[in-house]
Amino acid sequence: MIRPFVLHLLLLGFAVMHAPVTMAQGLIFSLPEDGSYVVYEGTLSQGVSDDDENPLTWECELSIKSVGRQEAEYEGELQPCRWIEIRTVTGKAGAAGLDPGPIGSRVYKVLVPESRIMASNVDGAGVPNEMLPIVEGVRRLGEEGIQPIRTSALRFYPTISLITSYPDVQTIATNDVPEIKMQRSSLSAVRQRGQVVLESDSSRSTNEGEFWVSREVPFGLARWTVKVTTEQKDATAPRTEFVTTVVKRLDMQLKDFGDNAESELVTQ
Repeated sequence: MIRPFVLHLLLLGFAVMHAPVTMAQGLIFSLPEDGSYVVYEGTLSQGVSDDDENPLTWECELSIKSVGRQEAEYEGELQPCRWIEIRTVTGKAGAAGLDPGPIGSRVYKVLVPESRIMASNVDGAGVPNEMLPIVEGVRRLGEEGIQPIRTSALRFYPTISLITSYPDVQTIATNDVPEIKMQRSSLSAVRQRGQVVLESDSSRSTNEGEFWVSREVPFGLARWTVKVTTEQKDATAPRTEFVTTVVKRLDMQLKDFGDNAESELVTQ
């Protein structure tokens, strides 16, 4: 069941669409002390409409770790960088735990300039903060071996998480208590909401996200919920002819965090 879903996400990510570029990165809002980690759990569903009563469902896990410091050259300057490791698993829960199948697990380990981890939409020079710039990195997709990452930036949407970078973020509450799986009742967060629409002649994707940003949580996120609605039409038909074909919903909640992170991808 997971193969069509992952394939759909990949096709959506590579579709030729038009979108605003003034956005924040999304999944990482702040840089904690080295060795910090955070773990999330949640559910993902995919239906054919807003009122689909029998959507496909999966369990999800996602972790983010800081697993080392290193000085490296970025944009012609030697500067402090951090090894960030992100692991995401999507699958069905079984007696032995979460079964991701052959391609439902992804691990990325990237060296990121510390100066490029920020929560704002643009940096000090006005450059859009849309993706996570990296100096180098490796990844392991499913049951494949470790492979180098040959791009200069890491995009979280859609293969790492449905949360994306949103323009014109709206603050709903400045001191909210998010629902989480970790027993920590004192956790407070800023509750925010955003939307981004990607559209081509024949398809339109509307991503609506709500997220809770907290200084008490490593990397900044305590919870996020996302709804992605995909619509299709003939390329020559008017925009009023868009019809909903896929509705995905994701709810990820903080499960644990700590300060003794170890890397899963051990490389030289």
